[in-house]
Amino acid sequence: MDVDSTNATLILENGQAIKGDLIIGADGVHSVTRKVVGGDKFQPYGSGKSAFRFLITKKSAQDDPLTSKFVEKDGELIIWYGVDRRVVLYPTTNNELLNFVCIHPDTDTSASDTWNNQGNNEKMLQVYKDFDPAVLALLKKADAETLKVWKLLDMDVLPTWVNERLALLGDAAHPFLPHQGQGGGCAIEDAASLAAVLSKDTPREEIKDRLQLYEKIRMKRANRLQEISRIMGLDLDKSVKFDRTPAPFCIT
Repeated sequence: MDVDSTNATLILENGQAIKGDLIIGADGVHSVTRKVVGGDKFQPYGSGKSAFRFLITKKSAQDDPLTSKFVEKDGELIIWYGVDRRVVLYPTTNNELLNFVCIHPDTDTSASDTWNNQGNNEKMLQVYKDFDPAVLALLKKADAETLKVWKLLDMDVLPTWVNERLALLGDAAHPFLPHQGQGGGCAIEDAASLAAVLSKDTPREEIKDRLQLYEKIRMKRANRLQEISRIMGLDLDKSVKFDRTPAPFCIT
């Protein structure tokens, strides 16, 4: 696919041209539209960490005497920290499902940067073998068919999000590491800002200036959140001593 930002036109692989008033590049971490803004220089790269992800039912944790203590309160986020790895647990789907994000060094698993890379239960348990037995009991509940693992990608900060009548949004503009859970929220903020500067009656000749305004509104905040997420994902000091009791944080 080719992108013509000056004429707000997309050229598909079959040669079809799709023209509009502007192009919003919301095409993710492997963005095609980003190349028109930042060139080939700005590409995502591995952060040194990967993550297992899976869902289990809350009931399966409740029915197990070893793990029921972790789901006594609705809306509770729990994180277990190791020096260079962690397990994040939080409820979803009206507190009916539990979502797990298990972050660890890349060298511990053969992960790819695609969403559908199959994980391995035995490997996951090996990665977290030093964690509390109750945490391991939770991890054992993962469905082998739905367990996924992928590399966590980062990217250098873009100098601009805008080129003529093209503007980037979300991971195309600012790929987030997941350590603060802010990637989706930041993309929603981008969209809300675009909606504010591009009303339905916006004259076509003003689009370029309004996209520049969108960038001015959003870029500093997004880059700051992105950097905070990086910092929060740094390995801990090896001299730190841990107990086996998680420190839960209620998000209701």
